Amino acid sequence: MMRALWVVAVSAALALPTAAAAQSITSQPVYRVKDEVAVKGRVTSVTTIPDWMGKDGVNIALDSPDAALPHVDVATASFLKLLDFDIEVGDNLDLKGCWSETPNGRVFLVHEMKSKRVMLNVRDEKGAPLW
Repeated sequence: MMRALWVVAVSAALALPTAAAAQSITSQPVYRVKDEVAVKGRVTSVTTIPDWMGKDGVNIALDSPDAALPHVDVATASFLKLLDFDIEVGDNLDLKGCWSETPNGRVFLVHEMKSKRVMLNVRDEKGAPLW
């Protein structure tokens, strides 16, 4: 009986990290306000690709003194166009956002960005997209 309990306990302990990992990596990025960080850098590429919601999402790569950010999800192209907020290679941006794990890798989700003297929020205070 004691051996059976030990086997169950070990099996449960081994399953916990796997379950936790499965919950942290989802098919769509998850925004966590408590994990927000600020990043500054220069835009090295701008692409528009279908995002997890099926809309044309604007993605940038950012070269920062802290680290290179190869995949930054900003917002939909139509949302940025509506607000007349253009992003071009060479622009210096101040971003606030958080990292999210997806099956395709790590992505930085933008909450707020500043270019020159213009500040734009692309998410609400809870981190939900405004588009």
